[in-house]
Amino acid sequence: MTLWVSSLDRAFNPSATTSYTFRVGSTAPTVTPAVPAPEFGRPTTFTFRPDAALQSKSPVVGYSVRTVGGVDDDRTIELAAAANGTARTKLTLDGVAGERVEVTSRSANGWISDAASWGIFYDTTPVVASSAYPENGSGGGAGVPGTFTFTFTFTPRVKGVVSYTYSFNGDPEVTVSADTHHAASVEWAPASEGPYDLQVYATTRSGIQLTMYDYSFTVN
Repeated sequence: MTLWVSSLDRAFNPSATTSYTFRVGSTAPTVTPAVPAPEFGRPTTFTFRPDAALQSKSPVVGYSVRTVGGVDDDRTIELAAAANGTARTKLTLDGVAGERVEVTSRSANGWISDAASWGIFYDTTPVVASSAYPENGSGGGAGVPGTFTFTFTFTPRVKGVVSYTYSFNGDPEVTVSADTHHAASVEWAPASEGPYDLQVYATTRSGIQLTMYDYSFTVN
């Protein structure tokens, strides 16, 4: 912050202006998940701790926890703090591209702290592969069948994938069930040569539609 000051004489003539700049320390709490990278869709305990200077002036009595980017986007949870100013709760992060947790503390004197922010990125696109029709390459031919496999190999892992939905060049979507290893394969033969775009997304057991992946190739 900067304070600007000038003086006035009796005739209200102003002096030159001087400035005084200082930095206000953050009062944001700390946000700590039980594991560094919580798994997608799995409940994880988060611990919230108050800023030490703020706690010494007026004890923190509660927290407002806001999650952004999940299936239930922009939800807020109010938590009471323990005597030492800490609080814990379980959060299930299910944002298909990741999720952010924003937290403010509330002190006994009514002060609302700065917001702390913690976030994680999830890549929930499936892995698509085909030996007959390689991605960004060319192969096969009109009427030549090829097998396309859909799998998940991400960390933090996405569990509970039950199906894949795909479409070639905008044709009607087709859904196939995933096996016990969360994978599936389909056989397809192009009607003609030229460029093709395969779009694939997975769906979890709880009905969450994950991020779509575009797989491009050319038919000889």
